[in-house]
Amino acid sequence: MEKIAKQLAELSANISQLDRQNVTVSNASIGWQIDHSLRVMNQIIAALIRSNPDEYKPKFNWRKAYVFLTKRIPRGKVNAPKGILPTEEITESSLHSAIELAKENILLLGNCNPNHFFVHPFFGQVNVRETFVFIEVHTEHHLKIIRDICR
Repeated sequence: MEKIAKQLAELSANISQLDRQNVTVSNASIGWQIDHSLRVMNQIIAALIRSNPDEYKPKFNWRKAYVFLTKRIPRGKVNAPKGILPTEEITESSLHSAIELAKENILLLGNCNPNHFFVHPFFGQVNVRETFVFIEVHTEHHLKIIRDICR
């Protein structure tokens, strides 16, 4: 949880540069990277909280094992699903609100039954412990892109 708190602080520190872009790194702006990271985090936690822990059925998934073992997501290999793409204008205000919601949601995640889960399109069911790892890895992926844009 401490790592995610630091990542949220770094995302927040970059909000003032939301329009900055470097197409040699990504076609998306810093604002898009921040919005996407927060949207993923908040939607995952909402889905996880709504889940029925009795329906959790752990199953080995090599893609999940690779990402969780290496703690990295290969860049440029997958496009974000439509449900987690920004649908409205990205503003400093909307990003600050999403940061605050993420902080609240991370605390809620810590109080969930270990078998609450969300269904990832490539990894299948991801339980609470794995969700913390996924959020850290996914957020770090987008923070690296943001850092590269800023260079």
